[in-house]
Amino acid sequence: MSIRVLIADDDADFLDVTAYALSRAGFSVRAVSNGTAALESWRAENPDIVLVDVAMPGRSGIQVCQEIRSTSSTPVVLLGGARREADAIQGFAAGADDYVGKPLSIQHLVMRLKAICRRAAASRTNDSDAAMPRHLTVGPLVIDLDSFIVRLEGRPVRLTQLELYLLYYLAANADRVVTTSRLIDFAWGLDGEADGSLLKTHVSHIRRKLREAADYPITIRAYPGTGYGLQIAAPQSSAT
Repeated sequence: MSIRVLIADDDADFLDVTAYALSRAGFSVRAVSNGTAALESWRAENPDIVLVDVAMPGRSGIQVCQEIRSTSSTPVVLLGGARREADAIQGFAAGADDYVGKPLSIQHLVMRLKAICRRAAASRTNDSDAAMPRHLTVGPLVIDLDSFIVRLEGRPVRLTQLELYLLYYLAANADRVVTTSRLIDFAWGLDGEADGSLLKTHVSHIRRKLREAADYPITIRAYPGTGYGLQIAAPQSSAT
């Protein structure tokens, strides 16, 4: 069964060329030209992945991403200028799973879309990485890969799918250092394209969201040149 992709871009030429290329690559493609139409199509057709341009009139790609992420874990990939770092940061903060700069390589885009969809499929089956539990509890932190639920001290933590995978792997290896390469392989897939700086951005977002959810001594410590480690300290009791 082909992967269903919803692509939204107000550049008609780019939209036509990209939709055609993705169709030739085996995807089932629905193409729309604005953010409002993208949300309508997403609600009606429930695609496997949404590919949306950051800068569109009306509802921007960022707004589309925020709307989707408020109720769904559908993977969202943002399209934007290759050198617009601010757009990428804003997109990840809004819950995007990836950011692809224009002009883009269709082969590169296909690889990234397939890697994201594999992660989504893996989260719905117990056959993926059977040695690792689907429901993980580490101190006050609860992570459920099947329902995409993360709670800290009973309070929900809203993470993107990629952030959830990163936090899960760190929590499964709590109090140990996980190398940068292992985190990238687990979250992006062996053929996914990511580097240390992109990983650092996502870890920063996870830290912020954990702090916002609950005031608990949970830390994701960076080990320069090596990787990251999740540490959960016992809360200090109030003085009597």
